[in-house]
Amino acid sequence: MDALRRYVFPVIWMLILGLIALALVKMAFFPSSPDTAGEDPLTPGADFDQYAVVAVEPADLSSELVLAAMVQPDAGSALKATDEGEINKIWLKNGDAVEKGQRILQVRYEVEPEIVDIPALPGAEGEEGAEGTAPQPAVTEYRYVNLVATATGVLSGMEVAEWDALAKGDTVATISPGTYSIVADLTPEQQLSLLDQELKATAQLPNTPDPVACAAPAITEDSEIEEPAAPQNPEVDPFTGEQISGGGTGVSAAQLVCPVPAEARVVPGLSVEVTVDLGTRTGVLTVPTTAVEGEGTAGTVYALDEATGEPVAIEVTLGMRGDGSIEVTEGLEAGQEILEFAPGIDGADDMMNEEMW
Repeated sequence: MDALRRYVFPVIWMLILGLIALALVKMAFFPSSPDTAGEDPLTPGADFDQYAVVAVEPADLSSELVLAAMVQPDAGSALKATDEGEINKIWLKNGDAVEKGQRILQVRYEVEPEIVDIPALPGAEGEEGAEGTAPQPAVTEYRYVNLVATATGVLSGMEVAEWDALAKGDTVATISPGTYSIVADLTPEQQLSLLDQELKATAQLPNTPDPVACAAPAITEDSEIEEPAAPQNPEVDPFTGEQISGGGTGVSAAQLVCPVPAEARVVPGLSVEVTVDLGTRTGVLTVPTTAVEGEGTAGTVYALDEATGEPVAIEVTLGMRGDGSIEVTEGLEAGQEILEFAPGIDGADDMMNEEMW
């Protein structure tokens, strides 16, 4: 038994460890199949035929615009002093709910007393005669005006106190309506796509399972337009040195405003998504997004030249953009074959990176 422990068992363990070491070496340096020897198992890839063609076919197309938005409180109305004077009474404070016409504070202002001539009684010599008037004591008179709410809402921003002086037109407080709106910035291109559209939008709130319909979505425009920001880290062609992309962001000059329903529970600053329905079209000619170059309504697709086998550009007019497809209104016919990938498109990678607006 001592011999087994001293000689046999150690030899068996050495053999087991040697087999494990050989297996690890084979897995690390000798792939099981020659076909996979040069592949990186952590980086999946997909080959595609750059000259693959697809037929232009009629199809039904629907489009939507998804926007990042934020919940913001609706702007309130300013409560201004209607008379000059001093505050002698305050009934409400910040945070109180008010109804239109409800009194908030009282202002008093001094009025000049009316002077009345009173004949003096006849007196001794040296005193005023009948034509004089007796001196009257000065009495200060005041009139009182109540400042009432001009709208229904919640009182905020009131920093005045009793006996503070007010001038006519001074802002005393703000009456906030207590409602909220979902606001999304629009780029000029997005705003252009919404022109002449009947706006139908929904918002996905984090605490509701289904999207909430916007009762009356509208587009508001800024009174001033800021200059575009300077390009940040623009992309440059390494061979020509020319700038390929600006690297900056587009200028937002308008916003899509979606009123939040009264029953929805939101807070200011909440990030949400708004989806605008751009409509549906039936039986229109469509092509894959990867087949098209260009933005707006002007685009280019490519077909193979029968004689040379090389791509030939075809100018087309574009319509609605859908999920992976674009409507072509002019330039192509049903059944015509074009390249599925425009020259320069990197197949699946560009299909994944394609953005819809």
